[in-house]
Order: sequence, then structure tokens, then C-alpha cells
Amino acid sequence: MNDDCQKSLNLEQKKAVTHGAGPQLVIAGAGTGKTTVIINRIAHLISSKTAKPEEILALTFTDKAAEEMESRVDQLVPYGYVDVSIATFHAFGDRVLREHALDLGLTSDYRILSIAEQLVFFREHIFQFPLKHYKSLSDPTRHIEALLAVISRLQDEDIGAENYLKWAAKTKNKEHLEVGQVYKKYQALKMEKGFLDFADQVGLVLRLFRKKPKVLKKFQEKYKYILVDEFQDTNYAQFELLRLLAGKRANLTVVGDDDQAIYKFRGAAISNIINFEKVYKKTKKVVLCDNYRSSQIILDTAYRLIQHNNPDRLEIKAKIDKKLKAAAAIPNKKVQHLHFDKVASEADAVAKIIKEKGGNLSDFAILVRANAAAEPFRRALNMLGLAHKSPNEQGLYSFPEIKLLISFLRVIGDLADSASLYNLAVSEIYQLNPLDLQKINTFASRRNYTLHQVFSRLDAGGEYDILNDISAESRATVKKIMDDIKYYLGLAKEKSTGEVLYLFLKKTGLLARLSKEENLKNEQRLKNIARFFERVREFKEIAQVDRVCEFVKHLGVMREAGENPETVLVDNDLDAVNILTIHKAKGLEFKVVFMVSLVADKFPVRHRKDPIELPQALIKEDIPDKDFSLQEERRLFYVGMTRAKEELYLTSALDYGGKRSRKVSQFILETMDMPKADISAIKTSNRDQIELFAPIETENYPLLKKLKKGEPLPLSFYQIDDYLTCPLKYKFVHVLRVPLLPNHAIIYGSALHSAAQAYDLARLNNNNFTQKDLGEALLRNWSSEGFISTEHEQQRLAKAKQALKLFFKKEQKSKRKIKFVEESFSIPKQNIIIRGRFDRVDELAGKIYIVDFKSSEVYKQEDADERVKNSLQLALYALAWKEKFKKMPYRLELYFLESGLVGSIEKTEKDIDKAWEKVLVVAEGIRTFNFTAKPNYRSCSYCAYNEICPASAV
Repeated sequence: MNDDCQKSLNLEQKKAVTHGAGPQLVIAGAGTGKTTVIINRIAHLISSKTAKPEEILALTFTDKAAEEMESRVDQLVPYGYVDVSIATFHAFGDRVLREHALDLGLTSDYRILSIAEQLVFFREHIFQFPLKHYKSLSDPTRHIEALLAVISRLQDEDIGAENYLKWAAKTKNKEHLEVGQVYKKYQALKMEKGFLDFADQVGLVLRLFRKKPKVLKKFQEKYKYILVDEFQDTNYAQFELLRLLAGKRANLTVVGDDDQAIYKFRGAAISNIINFEKVYKKTKKVVLCDNYRSSQIILDTAYRLIQHNNPDRLEIKAKIDKKLKAAAAIPNKKVQHLHFDKVASEADAVAKIIKEKGGNLSDFAILVRANAAAEPFRRALNMLGLAHKSPNEQGLYSFPEIKLLISFLRVIGDLADSASLYNLAVSEIYQLNPLDLQKINTFASRRNYTLHQVFSRLDAGGEYDILNDISAESRATVKKIMDDIKYYLGLAKEKSTGEVLYLFLKKTGLLARLSKEENLKNEQRLKNIARFFERVREFKEIAQVDRVCEFVKHLGVMREAGENPETVLVDNDLDAVNILTIHKAKGLEFKVVFMVSLVADKFPVRHRKDPIELPQALIKEDIPDKDFSLQEERRLFYVGMTRAKEELYLTSALDYGGKRSRKVSQFILETMDMPKADISAIKTSNRDQIELFAPIETENYPLLKKLKKGEPLPLSFYQIDDYLTCPLKYKFVHVLRVPLLPNHAIIYGSALHSAAQAYDLARLNNNNFTQKDLGEALLRNWSSEGFISTEHEQQRLAKAKQALKLFFKKEQKSKRKIKFVEESFSIPKQNIIIRGRFDRVDELAGKIYIVDFKSSEVYKQEDADERVKNSLQLALYALAWKEKFKKMPYRLELYFLESGLVGSIEKTEKDIDKAWEKVLVVAEGIRTFNFTAKPNYRSCSYCAYNEICPASAV
């Protein structure tokens, strides 16, 4: 690590960074620079030659945190490419499992189920589970969420299905036995179908390491130094994984703060950090107390609160001083508690304070315990014309364009759904006259008819004569709607949900209109539609039958379970007041913070037991005997307080609706050191209270995320290639993610590639892999979508099988040793990060061959050689290898699977320089938001977006 970096650290940070071998616990209070310590320790380990980059593993909890850490390491370490493994626990586990899947009886092409997909999977197989107590014939899916939750908690506690069943048998408790049987069946079904869930990415790695000591030893030898961020958020199983990886060497540095442990509901075990020294007796301990964020008075007030968690805090148990000291010169302004008569008065006052203070709106944050508490504050900010940004409280499904898509699907999936047909009729697609529609709807309601029935018989006469005053224009619109419904019903019999939905967007012209009329609102609408298509695609990959009617049922289950994906994140550069839950605010900081709705039962929330409780006897965490949930709430309150840099307001009100007045939160009394609440309440005028009910802006379309000045730009080969082909295509694909129909060529190529990858991984790990296994891998990754006809699909499948037969025969004779399969790289250079992965890297007689597989129809050697010669992709691979290993690869190859031909070339430094010049052109265009189309007949002919592109040359 260079001297400049050393100078920027305080004494305790330097101790943590320069720690030698063995276990280290860094207790890093709020705002003390814990991530700075981790990245500087990585740099120190490398620069001092204590460890090679590839011998370091850094683990954290979110993709965002991992990306930020990777970016900061890239900037800090001046040694070219740094091959440090920085990942989330789940991503690391996935990497291990992909490589050693066969050792566990898995296939390397397994699929990870999201929480929403777990619900779908369980519902799809509901009658295969041995349900009795947790069975409801009237509502078979009633207990699914609760059962999955307790299974996930069991996995967090490192309790397998067999062990749980043994324990349940001893208790002779029928409900526990049933949960155990369901757990066992759920795991078996997932394995049978080639699915895993998030908990498996840790649990199965533990099983692998325990079952295969040689595999464990390989990873112990590979990773000589392990660092963990936010250690207080680890669960029992994750700590067990760390202990196995660290082994006897125990070069394990963990960084965290027990006072910021706020994820018990996700299975986090605070005892991991509390008891770390008991597990590792020779632990070196460093306490970071210099706070670079907040004023001393804010820190002292927060400390007063958190001491109410004594004696169960690390400060008491380890006999250390954790009191934070302000290291920055920030004016001390008293923490204020404001108490109001009604929530409307509270919200109004917060908005007025923000307006009166002036300055940048993004310096202000309103922190809520739960999203439901945010609405009055949005209304108050609206009334004063103050911009605000927050995750939409209803998520993706609340946006008009998504409501439209859902209404369409429901109309096709259920002809009796009058509400959805009503919404579809008045939408921007059909624009049926609202007055005429209301007359029709009233007629239908009074006769207990569905809207679909009335639309179908509008000109039938008889009792329908009462609707004679419906205009001719409206009648034509109704006919158009009914004709379209008939058309899409026909499609829905044979086609998947995604295909039907895409054709609706295309036939109605909505997709083309949003793509051609360029503005921020349309761009955001396209991104939301793309997110919804992701949900449709996820359903297809997990459902036994993908049809619109089944997707509609699935969507209903998801929404009942509270699943509603967030929309695209707001641009952080947008000057607007931040409204966030405290969980979302963790890791952030603001000049002025308002913690609102601070009353009993809102904060702290009343503890609610899980529908199916994890038996206390099985919980391996050492939990305090009393007030554990209250302690977690107090830690959450502490996290909220320590987000504030200069000013902190705590607000509450007597009336939040309901008959009873609310008591001020006990946390305010503890924070302000008050014996009892000051119940004198500030009131607002009746007029202002009425104004607070002005409509909220529902179309909250945030700006798209832009690169900040100096922010590194990550680029893959496909992004570079798409931009060079046409900048507008790049925007459609990588910025807006405009949805497309499944393409048979992509499905064909992906299935071939996945099968070859499965074979290569087996060879890499010396596992047996037959030609039959290769064929099965192809079928697992095959999809019938996108093919012109059944005959077309059968011909392509036969071609794929033939190609793999040729591949298998050729590879069995190969004398090369496989060195890497799907090896990722990340190359920082000139504020650009080139990211990608090598399909395969071979070694023969010490020479390196980088192989990329192609499914293209190339049947002449001269054509294969020409493709290799002009390949920008291979030039970038050569660049990546040179930066990573400080030498050029021997050969680079394109392996054409259909013909078995291989084009091979030795790329030179000159080739790399030419490729980099193209990368710089692309980077400059993206940074300046230059997405001007480059139409030409050939490119446009092959472009999937030519029908919606305003600049298409075809």
C-alpha cells in the first residue's frame, strides 16, 4: 500500500489494515470507515507481498456493496489487474457449486429460484407434499409462504431435512413431523427439477465441503486470506462456511458493529460477532471510534439510546469503549423532538422545515419504519412543490403501463374479470369514451352481467335497446376490443404468456410509440415494461405449463403474498428529498434527517410471531432471555439516528387514525432522557389539513441513472459490439432493455453452449461425463419458444444433437488440459472496466489457448480463419489475459460447434491497441449519452428492433 493511502488512515485503521496472520475482529461503529479498512487491507496484503491477489477472498451481503468494493479496490491498487475474489456469500457459493455440481449429484446448469419463484414452484407441486395440518382444500396455497419461511430459517441454522425429521420424531409432535416431511420433499423436488434456492447456495457448499475434504482443501489452499464486511449480518450457516474456509490457518478478518445488527428477520445471528473471540481465542481486536459523518451531539444522543441494550452489547461483554467521537468539524445542533396533534400536522411541519431551510433537497431524508408510513409525507411535500424520491410504495405493479399489461393478461385469462376489461377499455390503447363506458358498466352491474357479456351483445336489441344512445364511435371501439380479445384468446391456446404479451405490445403499437418518442418518461416506461417481462420469463422457467391463465393465477398469489418488485432505482444525482425505510437507508448519510411516526406500535413495532415458529430448541444462536425483538428495534432506531450528519429531528403525533391516541415511542424517551413524554402537541389549521389530501403524483418517473463524473464505466464485449454496430441498438438493449420475442437462434446457441460447458466442467474436475449426459444437458437447456414450427424445432434439435456428438468425439481425443471454464475477468484501464468471461482456457505444453464457442453456421476453414482474424472479441480476450497474467496467450480460437471447425490466431500487441481504440470510442459515446442511430441496410436487416426503430433502413 502506498504512503498516501497510509497517511489517510487513523491509528486504529492502520492497525486493522496492517494486521498480520490469524483472526482479527474489527469493531467499526457507524461512519468509522469500515469499507475503507477492508479495501486498504486488501491493498496492503498485495503490496507487502503477503498474499497474491488470487489468494484473497472478500465477502459481503449485496451485489451493490460487492461492486462498490471491487471498484474501490481497482482504483486503490496501482498494480494493473487485481484478481481478488470479491463477491456476496450467495455468489461465492454459486461459483463453488457450479464448479463441483456433479460431486453433489447436481447438474452445473441448475437454476436459482427467487423468493417469488419458490412460491410458484411450491404451488405447482402442492399436491405432492405430505400436507395434513397445513392443508386447506378451500385455499390450498394458504400456508405456502409460512412453510417456505420456516424451511429457509432451518437452512440458515444449518439444519438439514433429515436432522430436523430426527428431532421432530423425538418430540412426537405431528406438526413438526409434517414440516420435516415437507422440507425433505421440497429439497428432493428441487434436486429432481434442477432448481436451488438462495439458502442452498450456502447449505449445499457446507455439505460439499464436509462430504469432500479434498474439495475443501483446494479452496482452503486457494484463499489464504478472507475478509468479511458487515459481519453482524451473517447467519449461523454462513459463519460455519467461513470457519471451514479459514481452516487452521484462520487468516480471517471480520468487520462489523453489533449495534447495527438489524436483519434478524432474515436469519442474521448477532451472536456471531458477540462470540467471535470465543470461537477464535487468539483474535486480535481493533475498535474504530473516530466517526467521520456526524456531529458529536448526534453521536452522544444515539449512544444514550443504544446503551439501553446493555448488558447484551459487545461493549459490555468485551469490556471495550465503543463511544463514537466526531472526527469532522460539524456544528453541534441539538436533536429535536416535535410532537403534533395529527399525522397531517406532523407531515406538514416536516415539509415546511425543509422548505424554510432551503439548499439542496437531496441533503434531506425522511426515514420511516415501514413504507406504509410514507404517504402523508409525500402529500405534504407535494403541497409545497418539493420534489421527492422514494421506492414507489406499491412497486412495479402500480405504474400505469404495468397496470395496462396486467389488465390485458387478466382479460385474456379470465373473461369474467370486468374490472380489468374496464381498465383496458379506457386505457391509452383503446380510449373508449368514459361516459359511454360508464353507461355500459352500470347496465351490466344492475343485471349482474359481466362487462364482457355486455360488450359481446351490445347490438343484440331487446333489453340492450336501453343502450341505444351509445355513440357509433364507442360501438366501433367496443367491436375492436372484442375482435382483439378473440384474436389473443386464439394465440393464448398455443403460445406462452411472454409471446402473447409481446404481440399485444407490438400489434397495438405501444412498444413502437414508446421507442420512437424519446423522452425520460417513455424511457422509464420501457424499463418498467422490461422488468415486468423479467417476471413473465421467470414464471416460464419454473412453471409446468406457461399459459396466460396460469400466469394470472401466479400473479395473484404473488401479490397476495406481498411480492411487488421495486422499480428502477432513482438517479442519485436528482435533487429531491429522500424518503426511505431505515433498512434501505443503512450505509447512506444525509445532512438533515427526520425520523417520523415515532409512536408505540409503529416504532418499535409490536413483535409478531412467525406463522410457523422455528423451535427454540433448534436455534443455535445465543439469544438474550428478554426483549430480544425490542433490542433489534432499538438497533434499527440507532441506525436511523446515525444517518444524520448535521441535524436530526424526531417527530411523532397523537392521531394516526383509529379511536385511541398514540403514545410517544419509548425510544424517544430513552434518546432524549425524558422521564415521560411531553404531550403538548403542535396543531395545524383545518385548511392546511384539507390541502394535504391533494392528489399525489402517481406517475413518479425518476430520471435514468447517469454516470457520475469520474465514475468507472463497466463494459462487456457485447455492449461494445452493439454500440459499434449502432448506438441506438445499444440503448435499446442495454439501457432500456426493450423486450423481444424469444429468438430460435439464441435458444439454439444457448442450449449448445450450456451443454458444452457442462462437459467442460466435468473434465475440469475429473468427473465422468458421457455422451448421454451431454444430450441430457442439451435438453435441460432447450426451449420450444421462438421456432417457426414444430418441424423447424425438431430439425434444429437434431442439428444440435449432431453437433454435440461431433464435439464429444473430438474432445475425447484432445490432449489439452482444461485450465478454466467460464472464468470471469474484470480489467480496469483508463477509468473503464472491461468485464467478461472466457468460455474455456486450455493448456498444452505450457502454452495457453483461449477458446470461445460459436453456434454459427461456418463450414469452410477459410471462413473460420477470416472470422478469427476480424474478431474484436478475441482481441479483448487477449487484452484481458495479458493484464491478468502479464503475458500474451499463445493462441485464441473460435470453435464452431456445428461443423467442428476451429479458427485459430495469435493476437499481437498491435491488435490489442487497435481494439482498445475502439473501446475508447464506445466509452466516450456512452459517457456523453450519444445514442444516435447508424442505420445501414445490412445491420438494420439483422436487427431485432428494426420494426420499432425510428431510424431503421429496412
